[in-house]
Amino acid sequence: MELELPPEARALLDAVVAIGSDLDLRGVLTRIVESACRLTAAEYGVLAIVDDQGRYVDLVATGPVLARFDAIGRMPEGHGLLGMVPRDKQTVRVEHVGEFPEFTGSFPDHHPDIDSFLGSPVMVGSVAFGHLYLGNKSEDRAFTATDQALVEALARAAGVMIENARTYEQAEWRRRWVAGTSQIGSDLSGTAQVQQAVEELLFSLRELCDARLVAFVRVDGEALEVRQVAGEDDAVGAVLAERAAVVREVAAGGESDRIVDGPGRVTLVVPVATRLAAGGVVLVEQATETPSLRAVMLDLVGVTAVQLGLVLDREQALRDRAERLVARDRDRIARDLHDLVIQRLFATGMQLQAARNLGVDDLRPRIDGAVADLDAAIAELRSTIFELNSGGARPLLDEVRSLLGEYAEVLGFQPVLRVSGQVDTALDADGCTQLLSTLREVLSNVARHAGAGSVVVALSAGSTWFRLRVVDDGRGFDPAQVREGSGTPNLRARAAGLGGHLTVTSTPGEGTSIEWVVPIVS
Repeated sequence: MELELPPEARALLDAVVAIGSDLDLRGVLTRIVESACRLTAAEYGVLAIVDDQGRYVDLVATGPVLARFDAIGRMPEGHGLLGMVPRDKQTVRVEHVGEFPEFTGSFPDHHPDIDSFLGSPVMVGSVAFGHLYLGNKSEDRAFTATDQALVEALARAAGVMIENARTYEQAEWRRRWVAGTSQIGSDLSGTAQVQQAVEELLFSLRELCDARLVAFVRVDGEALEVRQVAGEDDAVGAVLAERAAVVREVAAGGESDRIVDGPGRVTLVVPVATRLAAGGVVLVEQATETPSLRAVMLDLVGVTAVQLGLVLDREQALRDRAERLVARDRDRIARDLHDLVIQRLFATGMQLQAARNLGVDDLRPRIDGAVADLDAAIAELRSTIFELNSGGARPLLDEVRSLLGEYAEVLGFQPVLRVSGQVDTALDADGCTQLLSTLREVLSNVARHAGAGSVVVALSAGSTWFRLRVVDDGRGFDPAQVREGSGTPNLRARAAGLGGHLTVTSTPGEGTSIEWVVPIVS
């Protein structure tokens, strides 16, 4: 015999089946609201999602309400009827909102007028995920006890469906993270490969978190150095100026920080622990955080930071090995000087000393031989000096860091350093000298004239050009009305002497940007 279900029970089962047919969390939430409106013949439906503190962080609504969200411009604050549902943790049903004691007397601008109201909490386990609000039953009728029972049953079933969808979303997020990072760092045989691995890690993390930008910030005392950025590169200076205190605190304390920027948007600052290289933080600016990912995103960013620390230690190990090879070469050169040049000079001196009593005819070939030995010794000394000069220069990046540390006292703050590409090997000795002189002069001008509160120094080495860009947030000027002093022509001359150029951009009240560009040494 076929079992005949009441229409309400059949409608509820159809709604539960419809909700369970979607694994995407947003799709599940949308189906919950649509099903609730269909079951109760409600004109308006909203599922308000809350965070751990009960604050509203997102709204899922039916079509008639969606168009009003942007116009309202803010999340509910939980006053009046809306606040009763989370406060009492039970369903609230009202025939006429205007006659209810909890009604505040008015709705926000652009909010639809609500007469009949039905609200019920949506629980996942014992924790409130959100609250389902329905308004205006069709034909100006009031919501019934049957409507309330249907919505409560739907909310209980929805809690299970939401938990399943959240589990699926977390698993899918982890799968994407593994797929995006599994091959990164498989080849770390050189410094270029290491930098590429860091770039790929940050790019993958930004895609995964749907963040505005992701950066690795090297922290050395008060100095902040942006080594890699994925996302809005031009915004990193302003972002770091805003987050500088948090970045330093996380780097020093080793504890991650999660900053709520707004509904569904967070900034994550995670320490990068290293054993050989200088440490820092991974800064994930304005990531998209769903309720499902709230529990896992910070953890997986932390795992990425561990992976990044291993990559950086690998890079430092390569540098240390190179330095040991240089030290070994210096030891070899010292032995060669002792065993070859000094011994040759000593032998030549002995020959000349023994020739003091020789006659003129015998003395001539002895002197010619000594001269030849001296020429050979001079050639060996020149070769040794060349080897020492070619391997003894301090890396450009170390020189720049030292210069910025020097000017921190003059400026009253520590400039931020932004590095991209193979900076240390991009210029020859003359190019490095001109760059450092240019940077020193630019920083001096900022200190004297700009009245700036922050400065970003960016070094980037591409395949053809090397760029130094210095941006300050000072008072700026109108280039058309300011006569160039001797400083700017000097900067132009330094760039032109290397085959490059200088660009100065400034607007009154908006700071100044100076870009010094020269060819890469191939």
